[in-house]
Amino acid sequence: MDRSIAVLVAIVCVIAILKALGAGNLFGPPRPVAKRFLTPRETAMLTTLERALPHCRIHAQVAMGALLQVPTNPLRKRKLSDRNAFSQKIVDFVAQDRATGAILALIEVDDRSHHAGRDRVRDEMTGHAGYRTLRIPGRVQPNYHDVVAIVGHLRLPISPTLDGQPA
Repeated sequence: MDRSIAVLVAIVCVIAILKALGAGNLFGPPRPVAKRFLTPRETAMLTTLERALPHCRIHAQVAMGALLQVPTNPLRKRKLSDRNAFSQKIVDFVAQDRATGAILALIEVDDRSHHAGRDRVRDEMTGHAGYRTLRIPGRVQPNYHDVVAIVGHLRLPISPTLDGQPA
């Protein structure tokens, strides 16, 4: 009897120690933890974009699912995989005209995590929907003059309207 109590006490102690060390929920899925919203470079770029484009709202880390939808086709049933092709992808920044609500551009801040082939496929997908993607190369520092050289021409809305449909 004493031995089974000792084993039970030992198990309770191990569980308590694991919880104290941050093991979280041992008997279910792990609990999510916070992560950094933007990298330091993205944070600096956001500040610079807001300064360079004062007529725009700059939205950060926007899911493509908020920008794109699967088109209706009476000859083809919609599949979850159609939406999955883009819904979990993230756009670094979206420049939205404050006056009209029109999306002026999607802005990608390239770094070593970007892959030219995948980026081209993404840009074709968003381009087909009527969005223009501007890419800020990794070599460009988040300073006003360099960023304005890339995004400064954003003054007029492009084809997508407030409801996301091409004009």
